[in-house]
Amino acid sequence: MKSLYLNTEQLKKLQTEMLSLLVEFDRICIKYNIPYFLFAGTLLGATRHHGFIPWDDDIDVAMHRKDYNKFKEVVKKELDQNTYFFQSQETDQYYNWVFDRLRLNNTVYKRVGQEHLKYHSGIFLDIFPLDDLSENKLKQFITINMCKICKKALWAPVGVKHGKNMIHRLVFKLLNYIPRRLLIFIYEYFAITFNKKKTSLIASHNVSTIIFKKEWCQESIKLEFEDLKFYAPIKYHDFLEEHYGNYMKLPPEEERKGHHYVSYIKFSDGEEVK
Repeated sequence: MKSLYLNTEQLKKLQTEMLSLLVEFDRICIKYNIPYFLFAGTLLGATRHHGFIPWDDDIDVAMHRKDYNKFKEVVKKELDQNTYFFQSQETDQYYNWVFDRLRLNNTVYKRVGQEHLKYHSGIFLDIFPLDDLSENKLKQFITINMCKICKKALWAPVGVKHGKNMIHRLVFKLLNYIPRRLLIFIYEYFAITFNKKKTSLIASHNVSTIIFKKEWCQESIKLEFEDLKFYAPIKYHDFLEEHYGNYMKLPPEEERKGHHYVSYIKFSDGEEVK
């Protein structure tokens, strides 16, 4: 199935829906004094555009693992269940990611190749846990690759249907027999291994692994984002420079596109894009 093209008005509408999720997330974190910060492309957008990167189609926040676990507990009693859905391995038996999401009920955001999957597919906010990482290169290699293998295996249901060739599809079919709970257990075992050890590094293993200095996010400041203010790492400049280089420079026009391939969207007002 082909990926949708969103015109400027549709993309802005999607970003507005996602912003409402960030506002709700921020409200809960402030109420319970839970630290968080804008992350990855959302942090870049806040710095360079004071809001969304104009072509961005998702929104990311990150939290240290202990704060992430606290949020998982308090969110249960805070959310308006009619409006929002907190998606995790515990709340959605069909969910295949290793991080949690806040979803907007009565909306749909279907990824290309995942139309057959049964997880709650509302418009979402990504919530990434951050874990300490060893400074030892060999231990880093083991941690990163074990996490990567588990993430790949969790997506076997997609690989079975859309693998590149028959051999790929066969491998994914075999991986599909591994219990999901076991894969999550192995993933988390490696992801959190160094959380109680002395190290100067921290990592997000959630999509592709992002490694950075722990001191960059020990404190936070507020940055403007779409005429509101949200938390960012105190040394956001160092983070952005490390991962994006000259981050204030716009990429070539051909690279200005979102990174989600979407086949169907339904907004909260019922409008559909397909």
